[in-house]
Amino acid sequence: MHVTHRDQIEPMVADHGEIIRELAGPSHSPLTRHSLAEVILPPGKGSLPHYHPEVEEVYYLLQGEAEMEVDGQVEMVGPGDVVVIPPKATHHIRNLSDKEVVLLVTCAPAWTPGCEVRV
Repeated sequence: MHVTHRDQIEPMVADHGEIIRELAGPSHSPLTRHSLAEVILPPGKGSLPHYHPEVEEVYYLLQGEAEMEVDGQVEMVGPGDVVVIPPKATHHIRNLSDKEVVLLVTCAPAWTPGCEVRV
């Protein structure tokens, strides 16, 4: 059994302001085929448009509301919403509010720094 507490994982702050903790995946656990991350978007921050040639993702919103764009389709998402992002779909998420947005992100295969292509 592998158990890790969220607070034991050092967050990574992306260039565009996302705060990311890989909760389970190759860098912090025995998992090799998928990963799970917590992402915090401070007010006014978000990801840059990008896609993953091989990776499929699922975003599960826990807190706050954000603007999600997948292949040109834009929708406001909030707590309880699940966004499925297939491989090769250009996407990004932005926090347009004055409150934090918190979401969980799963990737299969597991996320690696080289698995995304910015557009």
